[in-house]
Amino acid sequence: MQLDRYELDTYLLPFWKGEEVYHETITFVGEEDEAPLLYPPTEMICVRNFALDTVYEAGKDYSITKDGKIKRLKGSTMPYFETDEFYSKAPGSHAILVVEEKEGVRFPEPRYFAFGEKDFMNRKQIAVSYRHQSGYEGVIPPCKKERLPKTLAKLNVKAPFNFTFYGDSITTGCNASGLPQGGEVAPYMEGFDKMVCRRLENRFGAKITLGNGAVGGWNVVQGKERFSERAAHFSPDLLLIGFGMNDGARAVSEYKETTLDIIRQAREIKPDCEIILVGTTLPNPGSNWTKNQPHFVSALYEIEQELKGVAVADMTAVHKDLLNKKRYRDMTGNNINHPNDFLIRAYAQVILQTIAGI
Repeated sequence: MQLDRYELDTYLLPFWKGEEVYHETITFVGEEDEAPLLYPPTEMICVRNFALDTVYEAGKDYSITKDGKIKRLKGSTMPYFETDEFYSKAPGSHAILVVEEKEGVRFPEPRYFAFGEKDFMNRKQIAVSYRHQSGYEGVIPPCKKERLPKTLAKLNVKAPFNFTFYGDSITTGCNASGLPQGGEVAPYMEGFDKMVCRRLENRFGAKITLGNGAVGGWNVVQGKERFSERAAHFSPDLLLIGFGMNDGARAVSEYKETTLDIIRQAREIKPDCEIILVGTTLPNPGSNWTKNQPHFVSALYEIEQELKGVAVADMTAVHKDLLNKKRYRDMTGNNINHPNDFLIRAYAQVILQTIAGI
């Protein structure tokens, strides 16, 4: 195991299994901030910068508090945001208002979240690897291979297989560090589409043709209207649909019917196409962005029950559980709606668990 670089098998170890966590990310705000981890650590393996090429020292750069948090020590070389940098007095390009009662802060004037794409967040984040002795307290994503029998049958006999990803910017790969949206910086992690397909190929020995028709900024209506242009030509055996982040103002009923329209189009082209419906992760809960995003997954579960060959990969529930343990800023790539490498890895882990329990 190499801890100074991106390694697929290490990054795909499910965070809910085992007693070791690798490269869990945190973001310090303030010189002596304390960041919670998923589990109380019993032994630190290493603490590195996001790029994994710098190692920090216990007692010099950080300490572990009695309640299991990692504390940045004064004078440390570990990067951090100044408070007035992270909670800016100026609105910036996106004017993402801090809702003080949600964020748990108090200022004498309105504040706005720092926002940036590419490596804006990554370059200030830390990767923590440690051992623990605690079981996972959240909901463990179920394996739903019985809902995807044609997919598993084709993979098991190594038949040619088309796996198509379709959705918004998260499904394009934002903000994976190895992609342009993530700055193409170390550790150069892939998007979850490639991570999932590589793991399935390694496990089943199948040759998977990956297609990705996702478009940043799109909502589910645009996905329906442009399906024939963006995704139909991939002729998917398995189609992953991941909309919702940009649909916050949309009624849940409309979101459901529009998602069904996408499925109908896919099955007009390929009647035996099976479907993975991804419940979106959530926008920054301390901002004014969160609207109906937490509720869309209920519509996806209804579709799962109504149609054969459909399985929900519930990233909404997973993200909610993670937010019970960690702060939003520790898992985001732009501080408002994109995941960073750690949360993108969770997407890959949940999708693989949904498809085949791996």
